[in-house]
Amino acid sequence: MLFAIHFMKAQTNPHVLRQYPFVNYDSNEVRFFNDDVSFNHFYSKFDTLTSLGKGKLNILQIGGSHIQADVWSDQIRKNFQNISPNLNGGRGFIFPFKLAKTNNPHYYDVTSTGNWTGYRNAVRSHQSTFGVSGITATTTDSLSSFKIEFKNGDNPFYDFNSIKVFHDLDSTSFCLELISDTCVSIEVNYEIGYTEFKFDKYQEVVEFKIYKTDSVQTHFNLYGLSLDNDDNGVVYTSIGVNGASTSSYLRNQLFVPHLKAINPDLVIFCIGINDAFEPGFCSTCFENNYDSLVAMIKSVNPNCEFLFVTNTDSYYKKKIANKRAFKVQDIMMNLAKKHRAGYYDLFTVMGGLGSIKTWQNNGLAQKDRVHLTKNGYILLGDLMFSALMKEYGKWEDKVPKWEAK
Repeated sequence: MLFAIHFMKAQTNPHVLRQYPFVNYDSNEVRFFNDDVSFNHFYSKFDTLTSLGKGKLNILQIGGSHIQADVWSDQIRKNFQNISPNLNGGRGFIFPFKLAKTNNPHYYDVTSTGNWTGYRNAVRSHQSTFGVSGITATTTDSLSSFKIEFKNGDNPFYDFNSIKVFHDLDSTSFCLELISDTCVSIEVNYEIGYTEFKFDKYQEVVEFKIYKTDSVQTHFNLYGLSLDNDDNGVVYTSIGVNGASTSSYLRNQLFVPHLKAINPDLVIFCIGINDAFEPGFCSTCFENNYDSLVAMIKSVNPNCEFLFVTNTDSYYKKKIANKRAFKVQDIMMNLAKKHRAGYYDLFTVMGGLGSIKTWQNNGLAQKDRVHLTKNGYILLGDLMFSALMKEYGKWEDKVPKWEAK
């Protein structure tokens, strides 16, 4: 099937945005500081997907509490997948946050039996092994279970014909059993660290039993799941942990091996709001942490491209505007230059220092003047998607045009 979405280059702003007088729409763009740099790899794969209906495009957005709730990221995900009815490439990697006793995205339910304990890479006292998600759910009960089910309604339909469960594969880990009668094969990947269950038909619900069979088995650590299918399209993964900073993600011992299963074409970095709130905020440390994260990701996919996003506007204790947002701006700009990456100045788009008060007055930010409301995060998602599509239109004008034959 062929797709006709080349409407983008015909418009200055291809995505219809709700207009607010306090939003700086003129700054809503992806900037590149090297003349020969744009998202060539990413947009080339996107162009093949939208023009010919071939391939999988993998996007990864990483952050803190702005991302864990998956409203901002989910809006971008839906925007990409709604370009055409055939661009939903599946849900991909998720984490059942309710198992870890923390807030879960709204569009899937998690139920369980047994006692589970949650660990987050953002909590220094939490001593656990962390995977790419930065959060771990652990049970020491000899028998437990968990179930994940997507909700109906206006949510996209995410079915799958394979499930990767990321967990420990050594002799101390409890056994994992899929509660289903349709599984056709089970494969264990020791290099990455998952058990994969494959089906002969598409599934909508996943349920597992965890149990002990030997005295040497002491626990079960769940690091996340990937719900995959064979469809062409966009797979948009969001990784967010409440309170996470750049140093938090460097605690993820299994970050690199697990990332191999995601294999992102584009990584959108939104880590920084919690760094900027730390009493001893260190600009050099912040930049060095990002350098380390980039190196880790490039070790998985050397062709991966990056978008560095500045912090949202925020306040200390609802009263004092956080001027460190300016430092983060400078560092993100420097990182974009250094790593030949894209730069998105969300701080300026919001309206700059103190703008979150205006967002709050318009129902787009919460009373803590740090987090946004659902409508606020949806607006962020629409703004960022629009900026990415504007840049795609520019990219299209520079490359030979594809023609149907």
